[in-house]
Amino acid sequence: MTAPASLGNRWLGPPIVRWLRAQVSGTAQVPRAGGLLVASNHLSFLDHFLLGAGSPRPLQFLGKSELTRGISGRVNLAFGMIPIERGRADLDALEQITQLLAEGAAIGIFPEGTRSPTGELFRFRSGLARLAATAQVPVVPVGLVGTDVVWPRGKRPALLRPRRGVLHVRFGAPLAAPGADPRQRRIFTQVVQTAVAELSGQSRADRFAEILP
Repeated sequence: MTAPASLGNRWLGPPIVRWLRAQVSGTAQVPRAGGLLVASNHLSFLDHFLLGAGSPRPLQFLGKSELTRGISGRVNLAFGMIPIERGRADLDALEQITQLLAEGAAIGIFPEGTRSPTGELFRFRSGLARLAATAQVPVVPVGLVGTDVVWPRGKRPALLRPRRGVLHVRFGAPLAAPGADPRQRRIFTQVVQTAVAELSGQSRADRFAEILP
């Protein structure tokens, strides 16, 4: 756990949740110590902020270096975002996360790989199961609701404070890491996606979301 992530979670998290009037549930199910992956759906640029603010323990994220610039970038850094330059090999990022997990960090990950272009929950990519299997850490599924209403994809965030009941952060029960066998990892990926779909209430798209440059 990094000092910035801890401070951001402790001091910035509660005010952000209160101002957004977000309803956070299931936090008692999140393990309080040890390496952990927190897997969430991805609807909006707001997701990083809200997931970090609503988490009962500090989370770290790998994110594009562009997301660490400006005022919002400072908040991302305060919540533990680790900037990655575009074009960096995925294997390098996976190795960095694996090391952080070994050190007991909690890592937030968006397995769809990008924000949903349609509001559906797109197929999860293989990195999540590979990380969980390699590091042998549990995965907590999370459903974010309403972030695309407050900050729609491709648009500026809404200026008005959200009404109560618009935003939800729903943490599910932790899922034990799969074995190293590829078939076990594929099944695990489907199990996590099903859990996230139930928590978020999204319909599922039977395809991967296109990751734009």
